[in-house]
Amino acid sequence: MSEVEAVGKVWGRDEVRRAVRLAARKRIAEKGLSFSMRELAADAGVNLGLIHKHVGNKDDVVRAVLARSHEKSAAIVEGVDSLPEAVRALFMVGVADPEYVRIVAWLNLHGRSDLIPNEDMDAFEAITRTAHVSVDDRVRQMAVLAAISGWSLFGSGILQSSEIPDGDREFYEARIADLLAAIIKGENDHGDQ
Repeated sequence: MSEVEAVGKVWGRDEVRRAVRLAARKRIAEKGLSFSMRELAADAGVNLGLIHKHVGNKDDVVRAVLARSHEKSAAIVEGVDSLPEAVRALFMVGVADPEYVRIVAWLNLHGRSDLIPNEDMDAFEAITRTAHVSVDDRVRQMAVLAAISGWSLFGSGILQSSEIPDGDREFYEARIADLLAAIIKGENDHGDQ
């Protein structure tokens, strides 16, 4: 039995796309772009030729993974009226989907930010666009985005090393979301407001 016959269990276009997207999501979150398309085909249980036919090359696979994740996060942030609420929503997206943040981090480390959808921050950017945005406002925005990404990448380890019980995780994450929203609003600044 050839490798193609052993692997080729998924045949339909939608089934191939789904299997490849799920396998690629896991692999990219764990190892970045350091995988071959043959490895991905084996992980997905899909014939390599079908990946090329129904999804495309490695860049296309990454885009498909990110597009699906973007749809989910956009639905969460959609309809948010204020910047603090957008921050809370983005933080909770990262909490709910840390794999997505890991994928974006890997792409940045590989120098492939060109694969990250530009729309990912549209809701956040739309809320932050005002007539006058000070340097302090921009610094707060960057700090908050770094905190959201950092928590998604390192939050579990931080809680564990801080000896926070698993049952208290939601409380701490809600408190962090509140603090990030306060930072965006400019609260607790230098005391000179």
